[in-house]
Amino acid sequence: MKTSIDSNPRSFFEGLAASGPAPEYADRLMLYGQFVGDWLAEADEFAADGTVTRSQWDIRFDWVLEGRAIQDLWITPVRNGNEVGWSEPGNRYSTTLRIYDPKIDAWHILWINPPGGYITRQLARKVGDEIIQVADVDASGSLTRWVYRDITPNSFRWCNEQSVDQGKSWRLVQEMRAKRRR
Repeated sequence: MKTSIDSNPRSFFEGLAASGPAPEYADRLMLYGQFVGDWLAEADEFAADGTVTRSQWDIRFDWVLEGRAIQDLWITPVRNGNEVGWSEPGNRYSTTLRIYDPKIDAWHILWINPPGGYITRQLARKVGDEIIQVADVDASGSLTRWVYRDITPNSFRWCNEQSVDQGKSWRLVQEMRAKRRR
């Protein structure tokens, strides 16, 4: 027996993707909606010993879940049609789900990177001209925040910062400079 869902078959991806923000909170959803599209980024990662590692990133944002959320991909090394082994050093093929919560006027952020085995949960809000995502204290007792800065329609700077003194001071761990692909 066929159900009503059988009469309207959609692929998983068609069900996931959305054409734009949900109308109820369209203005609030544009905090991350402004990034929808494809980006290229150059990044510097700063180790505690002063070593700097450089990388290039392919970043893609899009609307999902009937426009109620933004999902993005953060990929390095840039694939250019090549596969990268799961355990290859520096491999990050990750996704972020960004969900606006009108009850608290903030965003729930969930970042997942299978090759590194990382899952990070954060809460995000706009503060001045920046978007600040804050995670809970990690196992080492450190705080982490990810901050979008210098946001324009065609560029942004993303900073990963860490604090070992409960937020009194922050050390820059990673910085990306992204430009929108034309």
